[in-house]
Amino acid sequence: MIDKSISCVIPCYNCQNFISKTVESIITQTIKPQEIILVNDASIDNTLDILKRIESQYLNKVRVLDLEKNQGASYARNYGVENAKGKYILFMDSDDIAEITLIEEYLDRLGKLNGKIKDEYILSYSAYLQIDEKGNQLSDTIRGIQVDPEEILGYELVRNYIISTSGVLVKKDYFIKTGGFNEKIRYSEDWDLWLKLAQFGGFAYVDKPLIKIRRHGTNLSSQVDKMLEGEKLVLKQYSINFVKKAIFNRKLDFDKNVVDYVSALFKFEYWEEGFIELNNLLNKGYNFYNLYFYLGLYYLKHKDIDKALEYFIDTITKKENHGAALNNIGAIYLFKGEKKLAEKYLKLAINYFPSYIDANHNLNLLDKEIVSLEDFKFTWRELREVLTSYNE
Repeated sequence: MIDKSISCVIPCYNCQNFISKTVESIITQTIKPQEIILVNDASIDNTLDILKRIESQYLNKVRVLDLEKNQGASYARNYGVENAKGKYILFMDSDDIAEITLIEEYLDRLGKLNGKIKDEYILSYSAYLQIDEKGNQLSDTIRGIQVDPEEILGYELVRNYIISTSGVLVKKDYFIKTGGFNEKIRYSEDWDLWLKLAQFGGFAYVDKPLIKIRRHGTNLSSQVDKMLEGEKLVLKQYSINFVKKAIFNRKLDFDKNVVDYVSALFKFEYWEEGFIELNNLLNKGYNFYNLYFYLGLYYLKHKDIDKALEYFIDTITKKENHGAALNNIGAIYLFKGEKKLAEKYLKLAINYFPSYIDANHNLNLLDKEIVSLEDFKFTWRELREVLTSYNE
């Protein structure tokens, strides 16, 4: 069966090894898209030849658009959407794999959630698996969330639940209303788009890993740093009052919204304002682990490492597998010269989160001369339940 309302857009750059399998995973869907648009972003390997071969193999189904100059994935995606015929756009990356029922399950989910209310939910996505270049599974399932349309903006401002553009289905007219992908942002440009779309409608989540995201190379600390810098650029587009209103629009307990609001304040470098909010919770008798963790971050920011250590220890007393607190405890102990304790807590963090970049970095400092706190990788946010990997 073919659904003529769907166009699949795939940006392609030097993807000769994987693009055929990616296209095959879309061609063989139980409900097929009207078209697959392959945007060659001036590849310098054999990608274009392979794309043309695929186009000739699937006449009237696959279209190849060839850019003369490399413009980046955001431009390629926007260009693909501009040339798309469908009312919905399914984004895929050129090395990822969609499960055979992805489109069918998305359409079913959107239909059930929207019911008689037109366009209340304007996007659909699923859980993910991460795989390596050979297709071996790298992680447990990375899950998203299902919340009401008016809540999703607040959730996304706290953490990006859609970790990849691959396998995201979005209503084309809303994509256009947002202006599409911001071509000036190289990192976190997907999160930027999700935040803009969340202001128009809800996200329909399918709690099955219908997408396999392929990760290449080493999970580098430098890539994480670039992602965090990208997040700051995205956040600068919004006022703190806008963020606060969205976070408190979630149907969560007051204290949970406060702590997540504090996490946003800290991202905006509003440390004193965040500290006041945390102290207000303490004075009201709250004593949950998130509260202690962010108090630890406040004191760490102000280089009061003894007070920070105290609150990070309080954090793991409440939640023993709190990876970020374990890492920060280990780093502080190492800075204080207590290597056995440092090793204990860093190894605990890695035991819970084997691909934890910060903890592995700090563990490698055990036998090195420590000059300052800046030698360490402290974790300034709570970890996902399953860590994501970053490509080189």
